[in-house]
Amino acid sequence: MEEKPRRIDPVTDRAAAAHLLGCAPDQVGYCPRCQGLTHRYGHGAQVICAACRAAEAAARG
Repeated sequence: MEEKPRRIDPVTDRAAAAHLLGCAPDQVGYCPRCQGLTHRYGHGAQVICAACRAAEAAARG
C-alpha cells in the first residue's frame, strides 16, 4: 500500500520544506485549500499541495 502524501505545516522552515518538496526555498508557497506548504512557484509548480490532490483523487474514486 502506498503512503498518502502528508501536509507540510505552514510553520515549517522554508528551507526544510523546499528540501522535502525538491525545489528552491523561494518556490515554496501556501496551498489555497489547506494553507500547507507546497512547490507553488517556478518550473514544475503545483498550486494545490500533494495531500489535497491525493484527497481529491480519493474522493473521485
